[in-house]
Amino acid sequence: MTVEIICPRCNLSRKIPREKVPPGVRWATCPRCKERFEFVLPPLDFDFEREQEVGGAKGNRGPTPWENRAQVGLLKGITQTLRQVLFSPRKFFRTAAYEGGMRDPMAFGLLTGSLGMMAMIFWEFLQGGEALFFGGTGLLEGFGTAVIFGGAMVLAPLLVLLNLFITSALVHLLLLVVRGGSRGFEATFRVISYSQATQIWGLIPFAGGVLGGLWLVVVQIIGLREIHGISYLKIIFAILIPFLIILFLLVTVLTSLVFLN
Repeated sequence: MTVEIICPRCNLSRKIPREKVPPGVRWATCPRCKERFEFVLPPLDFDFEREQEVGGAKGNRGPTPWENRAQVGLLKGITQTLRQVLFSPRKFFRTAAYEGGMRDPMAFGLLTGSLGMMAMIFWEFLQGGEALFFGGTGLLEGFGTAVIFGGAMVLAPLLVLLNLFITSALVHLLLLVVRGGSRGFEATFRVISYSQATQIWGLIPFAGGVLGGLWLVVVQIIGLREIHGISYLKIIFAILIPFLIILFLLVTVLTSLVFLN
């Protein structure tokens, strides 16, 4: 069994055999940045969810099951993270670290988001694939449904990756407007990335995409509340800012047209 040691400063990761870790070791030094940080070897019967529950009660934060997959195992790391985000988002984000690197959250968001998007594309393909033509654009119709289906499947991970960064940047900017992003962009990025677990609902035929989209918004609001420690009112107002701007512009244009006539 291997143990993963991650530097909290530069995020350098090293996996070493458990038996090579000296008994009772409490500190480790990063070979890259020379940062000295505390390290506790988890017991063989390590129960991450129990540890997370205890840590949450004490107000402590730590790595998610996915980030701790070297100790709990890859399958368990994925399933525990999925289950917690889907059914216990408040507990999950209340105990999840808001820093420690963007690589692992990005990988989880890319994995789950891509699976969900591919599933929705597949169900649409079974229905005839009309939505794959983006409203019947002649240019795409010339390629045929099968070709467009394959292209959409290939592009899905890239679209998910772009969505992670664009959505995180936009949401964090809006949070800064309402003075709610005090814990930095990485904290917001972690919420957006782990919330992609809701896209797994896309595996449910036809209705799963709608269910996943609605629950995605709920999980992100809860996650932002727990990660940044701000009120739901601020988060909702931040999200509504673009719609309020659009509404203001529409009212302005309509008012101008009325006066011009």
